[in-house]
Amino acid sequence: MKVCFLIPDGVGIRNYLYSDVVKGLIEQGHEVIVWHSLGKDLILQVKRYIDVDFEDFDFIHRPEAPIVKFIRESAVLARLRKNREIRSNPTILSNWNPSKKGWKNKIFYKGVEIVSNYLKDFSAISKWEEYGFEKSKSGISFQEAKSFLQEQKPDILFCTHQRVPSVTSALMAAKAIGIKTYTAIFSWDNLPKARLPFRTDKYLVWSQYMKNELLTYYPDINENQIEITSTPQFDFYRKKELIYSREEFAQKYGLNPTRKWVCYSGSDSISSPHDPDYLEQIACALRQNENVQLIFREVPVESNKRFQKVFEKHPEIINISPEWVKSSQWGSFFPMPSDIRLLVNLAYHCNVVINLGSTMALDFAVFNSNGLYLRYDQPYEKERLVKHIYNYEHFSTMKGLDPVGWIDAEEDILSKVNAALERPESIGPDRLKWFHRIVEPDKNHTSSERIVRSLTQ
Repeated sequence: MKVCFLIPDGVGIRNYLYSDVVKGLIEQGHEVIVWHSLGKDLILQVKRYIDVDFEDFDFIHRPEAPIVKFIRESAVLARLRKNREIRSNPTILSNWNPSKKGWKNKIFYKGVEIVSNYLKDFSAISKWEEYGFEKSKSGISFQEAKSFLQEQKPDILFCTHQRVPSVTSALMAAKAIGIKTYTAIFSWDNLPKARLPFRTDKYLVWSQYMKNELLTYYPDINENQIEITSTPQFDFYRKKELIYSREEFAQKYGLNPTRKWVCYSGSDSISSPHDPDYLEQIACALRQNENVQLIFREVPVESNKRFQKVFEKHPEIINISPEWVKSSQWGSFFPMPSDIRLLVNLAYHCNVVINLGSTMALDFAVFNSNGLYLRYDQPYEKERLVKHIYNYEHFSTMKGLDPVGWIDAEEDILSKVNAALERPESIGPDRLKWFHRIVEPDKNHTSSERIVRSLTQ
């Protein structure tokens, strides 16, 4: 069997190139090719890291035709409205925030809004999307993809990220010539956001919970098209060889091995514009506990420039930056192999992680470590209130569970951290239940193994 991995951006590298998916296929005697826009140097690095060779080819992202974009955007807005209705959750519509700068964009999106009002149910939305898929066949991207696939003749085209519109024509080309298509749902919060700009024959999801979501938001997809494989991003935590001793990790990053380590995991400037204030408040509070050392890891897709004043005021903060290569666009960011080991060791050695609704609580839950979510506003903020964040639909995964601790005021930081350190079972006792609900790992098989089995059965 020949499998073509279509890697449309850098964030999928960890899951499908650094993991054991490609290696597992090749070890079973299958042929793998990688179709990507990552650059030759990075692909060479990947081959060295996983110690296997494969052919790779450049994928060119081309802009959508205006009519294709118009159809897709109007379908997205209509689907968001429908998702809001069936979930009775108005925050779902907050995912609709296109740029309307310039008169052309204003006219374009006014038209999008008008047309979306006529798409009242999922059936109408799906038919409209199908029309857009057909329109995507008329462009140069479709012809280029069709020629490439006819030449390479893969049995499967697997797109590793489900929300990149510029790959739609490639998947349509594969279908046109009888190649089986796969995609994987990238993140726990993607499905309510209507970020599925194409259709495939198979969908790989993390869990039964995510499978149910996919069936709810996309009733045109059949249950037998969906397979539960978990996600490879959590496979690395099962590799004991990646874990440093506490002393090694402390020496490598300038930490005190005799103290408890608390990690503050930063958010991006849009999700949490006041992150520097939260970091400073946490640093001030933890100064009162001499047994604690505060580690800060900024979000990988941004720099730590906006935190510099906090570092100057609090030199005791150990800033351990993600080891990512950064570019001008989010999709061109990608992790170095060394960042996988760094993240594994942070989750393993830190006792607590604090953040504003980040998935890092799931990473730490792998090792049964506590997550504390910030749930208070800065006094000067009157519009972007934190309470709205925890109304986002993906936090419905917590329903009926007590998976994290909550910091509801600045003055509660120290007491909540102390409780998490001294009585860890009293804070977020359902963290492993929450992790299993979302990620659904299999104790006998890694996600990589489950994906290989899905591709080859």
